[in-house]
Amino acid sequence: ALGAYKLDTGLFPTTEMGMTTLRNRQQNVPQWQGPYLPKEIPLDPWGRAYIFKYPGEHVPEEPEIICLGADGQPGGEGIMADIVSWK
Repeated sequence: ALGAYKLDTGLFPTTEMGMTTLRNRQQNVPQWQGPYLPKEIPLDPWGRAYIFKYPGEHVPEEPEIICLGADGQPGGEGIMADIVSWK
């Protein structure tokens, strides 16, 4: 969905816009051809919203999507570990 958004608009949504722009048109994005997802943005397996960042901190030219694991806190191990899009 993020790739299709970028193809249409020429850029990824910013951190401030968030992933909701994949479902809801922003006023300042005239080339928007969405919605880019058939349903609302899903929650992580523990019922929390994913963290979205663009530009990313680890790969600046790509968006980052982060799930903070079962504890909802940064870091951790096992089921508490973060799940990140850049690894």
